This record gives sequence, C-alpha cells and structure tokens, in this order.
Amino acid sequence: MPRTKPINPKVKYYPPRLLKQLEYMKDYPLTLVEAPSGFGKTTVLEYFFDTRLPQSILRERYEFVPRRAKDGWRHLCDMLSKIDDACARRLLAIGPPDEDTIPEIARALQTLECLEDAYLWLDDFMNWEIDRPGVFLEALSHHGGEGLHIVVSTQPLSREKMEGFSGGNIWRLREESFVFRSDDIDAYFRSAGISLTQGQMEEAGTLSEGWVMALSLQLRNFVTTGAFHQGSMDELMEKVFWSRLSLAEQNFLLEISIFPQFTLAQAAGFSGLGLDETEKLLMDSRYFVHYEPDSRCFYLHAQLRRLLEGHFAKLSEERQREIYLRGGELAAKAKDRLHTLLFYYASGAWERIYAMPLTSYDIADIVDEHTRPMILELVESAPPELKRAYPKALIPMAFALFFLGENEKLLAMQGEIEGHISQSTLPQEEKDALRGEMELLLSFLEYNRIEDMSTRHRRALELLGGPARLISVKSTWTFGSPSVLYMFWRESGRLEEELDQMDQCMPWYYQLTGGHGSGAEYIMRAEAHFQRGELDEAEQLCHRALFAADLKRQNSICQCVLFLLCRIAVQRGDTAALEETRQAIRDRARQNTEDLCRYTLDLAEGFLSVLLGRWTDIPTWLLEGQIDRRRLVIMTQPFAFIIYGRVLLERKDFRKLLGKCEYFLGLSSIFPNLLPQVYARLYMAQALDALGHRDEAIGQVKTALELAVPDQVYMPFVENYPGIRAIFPLSVEWESPRGAIARLYRDWEAARGGAAAAFTPRERDILRYLKQDLTNGEIAQRLYISPNTVRNTVSVMLKKRGMASREQLKALPEE
Repeated sequence: MPRTKPINPKVKYYPPRLLKQLEYMKDYPLTLVEAPSGFGKTTVLEYFFDTRLPQSILRERYEFVPRRAKDGWRHLCDMLSKIDDACARRLLAIGPPDEDTIPEIARALQTLECLEDAYLWLDDFMNWEIDRPGVFLEALSHHGGEGLHIVVSTQPLSREKMEGFSGGNIWRLREESFVFRSDDIDAYFRSAGISLTQGQMEEAGTLSEGWVMALSLQLRNFVTTGAFHQGSMDELMEKVFWSRLSLAEQNFLLEISIFPQFTLAQAAGFSGLGLDETEKLLMDSRYFVHYEPDSRCFYLHAQLRRLLEGHFAKLSEERQREIYLRGGELAAKAKDRLHTLLFYYASGAWERIYAMPLTSYDIADIVDEHTRPMILELVESAPPELKRAYPKALIPMAFALFFLGENEKLLAMQGEIEGHISQSTLPQEEKDALRGEMELLLSFLEYNRIEDMSTRHRRALELLGGPARLISVKSTWTFGSPSVLYMFWRESGRLEEELDQMDQCMPWYYQLTGGHGSGAEYIMRAEAHFQRGELDEAEQLCHRALFAADLKRQNSICQCVLFLLCRIAVQRGDTAALEETRQAIRDRARQNTEDLCRYTLDLAEGFLSVLLGRWTDIPTWLLEGQIDRRRLVIMTQPFAFIIYGRVLLERKDFRKLLGKCEYFLGLSSIFPNLLPQVYARLYMAQALDALGHRDEAIGQVKTALELAVPDQVYMPFVENYPGIRAIFPLSVEWESPRGAIARLYRDWEAARGGAAAAFTPRERDILRYLKQDLTNGEIAQRLYISPNTVRNTVSVMLKKRGMASREQLKALPEE
C-alpha cells in the first residue's frame, strides 16, 4: 500500500460539499444544524467560523449546559446585548422561553436592530431545558436584525419538541449533510497520509456509516494494526481510545467527568500536573475534549462522556465518594455553589455542607425539583450532633423547606432547631440572632394574619437588634399579586381594623428588612378607598405609595400602585391616562425578573382587559384557566380565578363556571382571601340565573353582599352590575348598598359613554395582515397565536365596528 505523505492520524478533514452548504448560513437569519453526537458538528462549525468569516465581524458562541435554563437565557441575552442592548434588556426582563413568554419574546425579537453582519452560535441546544423549543426557534428565526445570523447546533430534537416549527425562514442542515461519502473517506485518509483501495474505502464506509468520529477511530486503528475494527462504536471507543490511555490518563478523565464543564484549574486539580501540562493533556485528546474560549471552559464530547459514565459506575463506592469530595473542593474554590453542594452531598461529606457560610438566599438560589431530594435528606437525615455543631446552617436549610412548600416539615423542625441553637457553643448574641432569623422565617407561615406576622417581626427585631439576613430587599413582597388589599382583606367587617394594623405593623417590618415592601400600607388603604368609590382619595394615596416604594426600589409595590391607577382611569373613562399607566406597568414588569413576579403583568393586563371587554387581549394561559403552581404560588392563584371566572361567564359556559367556582371558593378560603370569594359568588349568581335557578342566584348575591357591604367593598358589584341587577335582593337592608352600587355604575357608564371602541394592539396587527389577504392560519403563524384566537379576534373586531364581513374590515384605515 503506497503512502502519499507522512502519516498523521490526528488530521482534520472537512468535506468541500459540507463547507459549501454552510456558506448558505450567510443568507439566512437562522441556521439549524442537526446531527447525532459524533458527526462533527462542533468541529466543522469551529473551522468554518475561523476560516470562512471575516475576522473583524462579531462572532459569539455559547454552549448550553444541562439544568441551567436560566443561565442559558442570561447568556443569550448577553450575546444579543452586544448587538442591540435595549432589545436584550427587554428580553431578559421577559424571562426564559415557555408557552406564556414566547409570544412576547417573538415581538421583542422583531424589534431587534443589527445593520452589520454578526454571528451568534448556540451550541448543544438540546441541553437547554425549555418548553416548546420548536416554537422558540421559529420565533428566533424572525428576529429583526438584518445583519444577524444565528446558528443553532443540536442533536436531533424529537417531533414533539419541534412542534410549531415551520422552518420557512431557516437554513437547515441534517445528518445526511455530515455523512462522509466514498470520495470524502478517500480524501480524509489521503490527507492523513494513507491511500485506501476501493475495497478498503467501501469497508470503512460500511463500518462507520459515514460517521466522522467512527472514521477517526478506524483511522487510528488502521495506522496501528493495518486493518479496520469490526465491532460496534462502543467497542471501537474501548479498543482504539480507552485501552490505549495510561492508567493515570484514565483516572484523570473519570475524575473530571463529574463536571458538565470545567476550567483548566479544576482539571489541574485532578491531574496533579501543572497548568501547562494539563492543558497539553487535554489538547492531546482534543477530538474528544472541546475548549470554549468565551467561557474559558473545557467540556467532554458526548460519546466520551457516555463511555466514562459506564466506567464510573463500575468504580467502588469508596472511589466514587473520593472523586466527588475532590470535585466539591474544586467547585468551592471556583465559587460554583450548585456543584459544591451536589458533590459534597454525593461524597457523603455532609459536614462540609453544614460548615459552608451559606445565607438563606444562597440555598434558595439552587432549590428546585432536581435538588429537592438532596435538600430533604440533608434536613431529615443529618445526625443531630452535626446540626448541633453547625446551627447557623439550619436557618438556610429551613428556608429551603419554605421554598419547596414543605411547611409541615418546617413547623416540625421548629423545636429541633431551637434545641440545637440552645445546645450550641455559640455566644449568646449569635444564638439570639439565629432565633431572630427563625422568627422572621416563621412569620411567613402566619400569612395573611397581619398581627400574628407582626408579633414575630417584633420578636425577631428584638432578638437580632438590627436588620435580618433572611430577606433580600430586592425580592418581591407581594407573591406576584397585583393587589395588596386582595392579599390582606381576610375578615368581613374588619377591613378598617386591618388597615390600621398595616399602618402600625409595617414600620417594624421595614426596620427588620431594610424597607422591604415599602408603601404597602398606603396602597392597601388606597385600594379600600377605591372599593368605596372614593377615587380622588385613592389616587392621592397611590402617589404617596409610589413615592415610598420608589425610595426603596420596591417594584412589586409599584406594580400594585400602577394597577390601581389603571382601574381609577377605567372608572373615570380617562383613556389617555389608562394607556399611559398600562405602559408604565409593562415598563416596571421588565425591571423585575423574579419568578414570583413573572405573571404579575399578566394578572394586571388580564383584569383590565376584562373591565374593558377586550377578551382577546387576555393572556392565553388565563383564557384557558391554566392556573397552577407552575405559574403562581398558591397565595396568588385565587386572583387569577377572578379573571378566568369572568371569562367563563362571558362564554356562557355556566356549568363549568359553577364547578370551577366551588374549587375557587375552597382555594380562597385557605388564608382566607375575601375579594375572590365575593367575585365567585357574583359569577355563580349570574350562572344560576341563566340556568333558571333564580332563588339560588339571589342567595349567592346576598352572600356576596354579606361579605362585602360591612366594609363597603362595592366595586365587584359595580363591575358585574348589568348581570346582577335583576337578581339583587329586594329587602330593605340592601337598599342603601344597592343605591351606592347603582350610582357608581351610572358614573362609570357616563364616563365611558359612547366612546368609539379602539382596536387593541393585537387587533391592529391582525387588521394589517387582513389587508395583506393572509388566512387565519398564516396570521396565527406570524403572531405566534392559534388560528382560533385569530378567528375570535376578528369576530370581536366586527362587533366593535358593527360590520358583517372581513372585506369591510379590510377597507378600514389602519389605526
């Protein structure tokens, strides 16, 4: 067999056909590269970016890591900020892609500006754990950046995950583009210095199926033995790669494999070599170990990781623990809190975890369903002597239980924690401080009893002697609710007393937390004035609350204030003030990226859309009643039912409404929250009346009045007055409140009287596409909504204008 040049088994070869296909990415806003592990996606894209793009243009790369969805979104926004900072900040505020945020993300991406060529590479996209990745990719492909080219490389995604992906604006390369054909195999081996016979080329193609990693291993085997290996890919990896490593190299790779990605310093920590020697070791296996310059991290090829997982599982338990312990030390040195905890936990070195200087928010940051088993075992199974030795760790652990909704376990731990603090060797001052932090934590379990919460706050302040560490002033105060009165009005006839309690208790809480929730007492009192129809007094207090909240940057309180100002504007028929304030709510929402506040804007927008009769503007999840823990904590879910109940009423889905309201009432009795109970009774009354049960309907209105009238909470009745007017109880005791409610309703009607109903932003978008003769399905695809939503919106638009056909709408001027 003749040799054309010195043999170099590490040579790289890139089929010209594939490079030509990659050139098309320069013409598309998005290129999707899909192929299984080992087909050379990363290697050929690195080569293309380095050799086929001008060095002066912007090029950014991010590799997605499993279980780091929020990190992935932040990094993507960081890359986009180098192109359009305003758009990137807007996207960051919207939050990671899911079925609720993708439509807004799509709208934001369409505003992106990029005049000069720029390339963003999203590598290992399959590791990004987001909802509906296909729909997100579709939205990403419609970004507004003329010069922006996004490249997404991934292992093939399932049909289910790619649902909603049309691919119409995308250059797509799949597995077949990366398969080496006979001429590619011949050229590859020739570039390595080996000439194959026709038979050998066919054999290599059959054994490797054109898979470049298999070809690379077969090349190495051929150089060593003069023949191709006849076994599977796993056997090939074992024989050609693994078996030829020294024991030290094998141990090194096994140890470093516990990290999803790792720094050179961490690798050196396992190798026992210097930095230069460790880097050489990694680069010697560079086909299986990749380096990401932007993050300055290495990561193992998926095939190598799979091989190592099998070998790691065969190690003794003692050896595995030893590796995890060293990994925990290296993660701690890099300030990687998540992997420090995970590795110390896996190593059994629980004392290391308890000895860490953790704050409550350090623990809360890593708490999710993946880490739940670890947290529960650390809390429940740690030896008493360990807890007694490290009592400072108990408060963060207890706070993690609160975040996980394990309140019964938290209460059960209360006595145990107190005992361990008492028996510890800490100075008395530190013991008191820990007790103070615990008192503050337990105050959350007293929600929404204002006095009981405040008793614990005062006790905590007395023990601490100053601000607590448990609460971050940057965190939300409202659990995502757009109304403080909704949160704390719990007993009929005691609203005024509850308002006084807020006035007296909040200053103590502010001392304890550095001003967390500032303005809450003012906005709650403003809401009480509004419920009585005292709009001027309500507006005045709104501005006082907004000033107090802004001083301490309490955005969740500001959102409540702006929501009430919108309701005041609706009641006054002040369209200009309403639109200006609604925009202010949206702007505030972009400033708050906390999970608890992700849906506050949707609740405010949904409620206002109900008041205005703009049913198609209500967020989809609220229209469909998808009200659960995934979106809202249980304290806030009843507020969402106020909106959804009204949607069911509008749809005349009366039996479903009655069934939902039973659940609705039970949910709002937990704390309790009276406001949603009043709305539920009014909705049930209208449904019962429509079904011919007038006496029961009157009874429901009476129950609602009994709850609300003692506190002069009239607005739920005003908003539902057309539907309850005929079933309002006629007894003398309800004459006065009926007069007040009717008067407020007449004022509202007069204020908004006769104004032409303007099209909403979504309706204007649909009108624009109607004028382009697009079908409902085509419009739905452009706006990332369903065809049913388009159909319903067009019906509403026809009703608004008193028209009978789409053709009449198309003749309207654009608003």
